[in-house]
Amino acid sequence: MQLKRITIIGGGIGGLAAALALQRRGFRVSVYERAQAFREIGAGLIITANARGALRDLGVDDALAMRSSCVPVIHACDYATGAVQGSTRNRDIEARWGAATLQVHRGDLHDVLKEAVVANDPDALHAGCEFAELEQDESGVTAIFTDGRTAPGDALIGADGNTSAVRSFVFPGEAAGFNGQVAYRALIPQSLIPERVRELQMGMYAGPGRYMLFYALRGGSIMNLIGCGRATTWEAEGWSIPASNEEFEAAYADFAPHLVELIRAIPSGELFKWGLRDREPLARWVDGRVAMLGDAAHPMTPFLGQGACLALEDGLVLGRAFAASNSVEEALQRYEVARRIRGTNVQLWSREEGLALQDPNIPQRPAAARGLLEYDPATVTV
Repeated sequence: MQLKRITIIGGGIGGLAAALALQRRGFRVSVYERAQAFREIGAGLIITANARGALRDLGVDDALAMRSSCVPVIHACDYATGAVQGSTRNRDIEARWGAATLQVHRGDLHDVLKEAVVANDPDALHAGCEFAELEQDESGVTAIFTDGRTAPGDALIGADGNTSAVRSFVFPGEAAGFNGQVAYRALIPQSLIPERVRELQMGMYAGPGRYMLFYALRGGSIMNLIGCGRATTWEAEGWSIPASNEEFEAAYADFAPHLVELIRAIPSGELFKWGLRDREPLARWVDGRVAMLGDAAHPMTPFLGQGACLALEDGLVLGRAFAASNSVEEALQRYEVARRIRGTNVQLWSREEGLALQDPNIPQRPAAARGLLEYDPATVTV
């Protein structure tokens, strides 16, 4: 298929993965990001075997692994006493699914993808471009930005997150809304980490109405800490809202002593909070020459640790679909057929797991137990 250019709106993990997958199959891509620079804020994320299949195909798995952590044991612990209740060895995960689980700084994953995209095409990335609307016909689709600039292309991919402007324009209706969960996050230097936390390296603590999770990043030089719990109201926008150690500790004061100590160790100015936002599943991801990808298609709560993983899967499968097709319409149809059911299922299952993590009467079913790690985006039929 001969195309002039594929336009991607959104320069996050999903958008860059799609760009790289398309580039590696010979397509020219332009990625437009509304922020003034291509960078990822935030802290840690989990990359499981299914997503590492995408990273291997994209040629960046080794580079990411070198910048990440791979803890030997993943612990599930009692929230109040801290006692270990169950353990999963990473080497067993690797033996069963072909790749160990990585603990990754979001910025490092973004960087390896960005570096690979730019190495293929130094002119592929365009910052400071806020999407306003689009126009399409049988010959192409044009993105129009708020400053009046335009970007014509053969296809357009909306990869602009769970508050996607592309989705709202193409599929108007429900806006992203607060889903009743507020999360805290922090990065803590190794020198400040309590001894018990340093020993475990990774621990999940499910409690009534809340849970806490910590895991090592960048070879153990920093610890990523997340606390997520139910709340009745939330007004602020964004996911980098400053928070105080005192309010975090007050909300989790009944958790194990070493967790309270970890909260107290958070450096001043390094604790943030955000209200989780969600949308209902889309009945379809494609409209003409436009398709949704990543959180724009399936806004993912963090409870299965699959948000970045599904975005990487989407990106690779999109590239494979274009390579297998004779037209834009065929490529987007192949992509939607291959991805929509999985994306919708994982979106809904993640909500279920959020309830289970905060209610001892509901059995937990993490990603591995749901069979999610068995999926290989490099070989699935497109």
